[in-house]
Amino acid sequence: MKLQINWLTSIAIALATCGIASHGFAATVEGFTEPFRTIHVASPESGIVSRVFVREGDTVTAGQQLVALDDEVHRMLLEIAKQQMDATGRINSTRAELELHRSRFAKLSELRRAGQAYQQEVDRARADVEVAQGRVLAIEEELTLRKLEHKKIAVQLDRRTVTAPVNGVVTMLTKNPGEYVSPVDPEVLTLVQLNPLRATFLMDRELSAKVRVGSQVTIAFTDSDLKASGVVEQVSELTDAESGTVPVRIRVDNHEGKYRSGERCTVEVK
Repeated sequence: MKLQINWLTSIAIALATCGIASHGFAATVEGFTEPFRTIHVASPESGIVSRVFVREGDTVTAGQQLVALDDEVHRMLLEIAKQQMDATGRINSTRAELELHRSRFAKLSELRRAGQAYQQEVDRARADVEVAQGRVLAIEEELTLRKLEHKKIAVQLDRRTVTAPVNGVVTMLTKNPGEYVSPVDPEVLTLVQLNPLRATFLMDRELSAKVRVGSQVTIAFTDSDLKASGVVEQVSELTDAESGTVPVRIRVDNHEGKYRSGERCTVEVK
């Protein structure tokens, strides 16, 4: 009997060492919370930072302005492209010329049928119409390209203001006003997404096999005595070679912001 008690004590100590405690048919596993996503926000354009709209620790919403690059040149280019796009002088005069050639061709065709004009004059008038049609088409194509160029510059101008991709918290500013954002160093700040929150637990292979992706679990926070409902998001296919454990990640709704990243927590696995 004494030998059996010592054996059970040894198992309990071993499980506690691994962060897993046995309670009857359930095992309590210790873990920790972390941001659901860490985003190194980058600028798609290069240039000098003109304004930074946030500070470290600020909570931002998706679409909120974060950093703006100098855009004076792009605004000038956009105005030039708009003027070129709206210019109608050439197209109006070329269309008027086409109508003139069409009218002349129609009159000469009638005269030819009446035997009062030469076929050569009719053919020349027809050729003038086709040339004028080509000029109108060329200018219309040029105007289409100008509209696309205007749209392109407008998009480039819009991209010079970096916005938040998700709701989150700014943890680090990488660029300050006056610093250069280059294609090889485009990061401007780091943003973490804390809703939802992710809880990670390291389980042995046998225990992790009992966990099913999509199942509902209850997480207890060690430091705050709070509890939260979570959904199993991932059971890793890989076992860590050094510790022999399998990472299990659980997604926790945190829209009220009650739970903090980096807190210790536990979950029971039956």
